[in-house]
Amino acid sequence: MRNLKILLFGIIFFLSFSCSVIKNQKKGKVLPQNFNFETEFTTVKSVIILPFEIDGIPKNFLFDTGADYSLIQRDSTIGRTGNYNGASNRKMKLGNEYVKSMKIGNIEFQNTFAGNGNLEGLKEQISNFGGIIGQPIISKANWLIDYPNKTLRISNENLVDNTFQTIQIKREGGTPYTFISINGIEHKVVIDFGSSSEFNLPKESKLAKQFLQQYDFEDNERERYTLGGLQAIKEKVGIAPLIKLGDMDFKNVNTTINVSSQPRIGIRFFKDCEIYIDNLNNSYKIKNRAKSTANNVSYEKH
Repeated sequence: MRNLKILLFGIIFFLSFSCSVIKNQKKGKVLPQNFNFETEFTTVKSVIILPFEIDGIPKNFLFDTGADYSLIQRDSTIGRTGNYNGASNRKMKLGNEYVKSMKIGNIEFQNTFAGNGNLEGLKEQISNFGGIIGQPIISKANWLIDYPNKTLRISNENLVDNTFQTIQIKREGGTPYTFISINGIEHKVVIDFGSSSEFNLPKESKLAKQFLQQYDFEDNERERYTLGGLQAIKEKVGIAPLIKLGDMDFKNVNTTINVSSQPRIGIRFFKDCEIYIDNLNNSYKIKNRAKSTANNVSYEKH
């Protein structure tokens, strides 16, 4: 395969401060008490971009389920500093703060915890870039993402019916993980909407080595943004014939093998789906919008 230089996001943050991650994620509140808002969203390299106001100033933010904390773009750090780890195991020193107001539509998230710093490389890719929406905000609402139609509903009420399939979720430090099945064997993966990959594996993992033996993979070069800026990487790219998620079959899944902290399914894995982040019941729910092959990936429900 010819070499590619494509910026693909793979952003996930783990804070090395002594404070509890979950404790910081729970801080803050949402107003009004009852809310329901719908908006359109745009994408950059498949990753969702949402229009938020930070302290009354409109900015564009990445939506990242894999981010333990939100992250605010600032030219210099403010507050206590600490080391954050990225998806490629690189580190960056960032500050932290409590953001007085993060508002989308009529919904206001007040005094939520966030890291801050100068995200060189990423801020040049997104116009009017404000930062990253992470779990301190995501965990305080229900989010119905209609990815094919690029619409999003945010509410404190239930937004779906029984036509959606619930998938098993395990949380570690607030980050959502699920279990996929490949050739009858279960594998734990992070659900990382900050990554534009479909399916990504660390190159040293047992599953990556099995894939390289079983399937045809080719060399690829590209640029990836992680903490610490742009990174030129070499990787292997190929196709996973079948990945099962609950009772759903995901066929011909584009797979990358490179330097990565853990296996993950990114937002492109769900590109033909409606995805419901149900924080009332601590679950994720999915509904297929494509019943036939589209963009080399087909979805079938048993």
